[in-house]
Parts: sequence; structure tokens; C-alpha cells
Amino acid sequence: MNRELTKREKTLLLVLVVLVLVLGYCKLFLEPIDRQITSFRTNTDIEQAELDTDRVRLAQLEQMQQAIAAIKASGQERALPQYDNDQALMTELDKLMAATLQYEVDCTEGTTQEGYLVLRPVTLTYQTASYAQSRQIIDALSASANVNFLSNVDVQYDADKAQYKTVLHLIFFELMP
Repeated sequence: MNRELTKREKTLLLVLVVLVLVLGYCKLFLEPIDRQITSFRTNTDIEQAELDTDRVRLAQLEQMQQAIAAIKASGQERALPQYDNDQALMTELDKLMAATLQYEVDCTEGTTQEGYLVLRPVTLTYQTASYAQSRQIIDALSASANVNFLSNVDVQYDADKAQYKTVLHLIFFELMP
């Protein structure tokens, strides 16, 4: 089988060699480069999304800092009391409740800790002669130096006793040492 290849066979063999070289180049060089480019584009998109998120956070942070500065400038700043502020808290509640006909303070829920904060839940039940008195106490609790969160406020008029019964839930915040 030592015959000489015809011109057509040589041409087909040359086309086959060129085709194998092009295919080899694509498989060995072009596809890995394309995968890497795709990977870089994906990473760029992820980084861009993170950058956009960080920009939004920065805008929110700046907005919060402006709000804090406005509060400080207006003199309404209230600091969180340190942990174990029971004595001052009970003294303040007693002063506020002095204007009521009768009151009850329920602290049986117990405190919980969330990070650096201690949450001290208190349920207040009190009777007043008028709605305005009840509202004054609620407003005083809202403006208290002991930072708190009021919820579940229920004011009902008892026609038999001619007085208003108020039940509200407070959560006082304290800093862990």
C-alpha cells in the first residue's frame, strides 16, 4: 500500500488536518477563555449588585444620621438606661400612677435579652376619672426618660363606676453592661 495519494486525497487530508487544528484550538483555548469571560461577567454583576445594595445602605445610614442629628439638635435625645434600672423605673411608674384611682403593675413576663439590649415587659392596668387623665398618663409614658415601646393600649369606659379602665403593655429597653 505504498501508492501515491491523489491530489484530491491530499486536499481532503489537508482540509481534515486544518479542521482538526481549528477544532483543537476551539476546545483547548477558545472555550476556556469564553468560560472565564462568562465567569468574570457573572462576578461583575454580583459585585455590581452588592455595590448597589451598599449604596442603598449608605443612603439609609446617612438618612438615619441626619435624623439623629436633628433629634440631638432639638434636644429630644433620650439615652438608654443601664441594665438593672428597676428602682428608677418603679419610682417613675409610681409617680405617674399617683394620679390614678387604682393601678396594677404586672412584671411577671420576665426579661429577655436580644443582643446588647434587655427587654423588660410590663403590663399596666389603671382606672382614671376621665379619658383625658388616661391619655395624659399614656403621653407621659411615651415621653419617659426610660425608653419604651407601648403596645396593646385598651381604654374602656365603665359606666357603672363612672371611670375609665386602661390596660397597656410596655417594653422598657436597657443596655447590657
